Amino acid sequence: MSADGVRESAGTVVEVHGILATVAVHGEGRRVRCVPPGPENKPVVGDRVTIAEGGPGEPRITAIADRERVVERRPQPHKVQTVAAWVDRLIVVSAVEPPPRPGLIDRILVTLGPSAIDVVLVANKVDLPGAPAGLAALAPYAAEPVGAQLLATSAKTGEGLVALRELVAHGVSVVVGHSGVGKSSLLNALIPEASLRTGHVNEKTSKGRHTTTVSTAHEVGAPWPDGGLVVDTPGFRAWPLHGLPLEEVARRFPGVGELAAACHYGDCLHEEEPGCAVRAAAAEGALDPERLDACRGLLAQLREERAEPPPKRRR
Repeated sequence: MSADGVRESAGTVVEVHGILATVAVHGEGRRVRCVPPGPENKPVVGDRVTIAEGGPGEPRITAIADRERVVERRPQPHKVQTVAAWVDRLIVVSAVEPPPRPGLIDRILVTLGPSAIDVVLVANKVDLPGAPAGLAALAPYAAEPVGAQLLATSAKTGEGLVALRELVAHGVSVVVGHSGVGKSSLLNALIPEASLRTGHVNEKTSKGRHTTTVSTAHEVGAPWPDGGLVVDTPGFRAWPLHGLPLEEVARRFPGVGELAAACHYGDCLHEEEPGCAVRAAAAEGALDPERLDACRGLLAQLREERAEPPPKRRR
């Protein structure tokens, strides 16, 4: 504590609501609502910060460490939204009913790009009859070259909860999933003290309601920072890729990234370009042709969304 009574502490941002941020103070087991450093330096969940208490006014964040391992969304052409920072694993929750949406998973993984963040796919509601088909739809992501971890869970029966709890007991885990996959019910079973609101899936549209409105981190296991933080994010119905060039999407597409590095052209879209290593791998059986088809399908969707013409064929 300084001579003027100001006390500085290290902490992690666990919630941002309006202009205030809630910080978990390291080693003390308490949370403090703080004023951010300024309008141009807004904290996000997971930020490692220094806070000052005891002086005039409210407790405040005085410093934010440079971010690493961030999860982002691109909701608008010129806007990148940082969901969380210092993320160790991204947990993508799908349900077996309504069935998984591989195109949505591809978009999420494209946004993640090459990073040190582990990817875990959760197939939730496996107590329902659609479990075999749902797990089969997600199986290609668990195989190489994508290599994501796949967990089958049920908040109703408890299947997979022990494995999931062990997984999130250390580091920062961000949980994402489109509306209606049972994310809040799953987290309530995993973290009973979270008491998250749950919604219902519309039987006509197979879409769910948004029951989480802000990203909030919940502690699991030992007190933070020795244990884990599980970041619950608002549900979504789309995952835009605004502002990400098509050639970057083609380079990042799950399952083709390492192969794309050997393409003759750096901006190869794996369509008609000569010297395409991705197409060659698919033809030789080294790459599942469905992965290549999915990549081309996403590029076609993005061209339509952006009203971009197809590229001129190279000779």
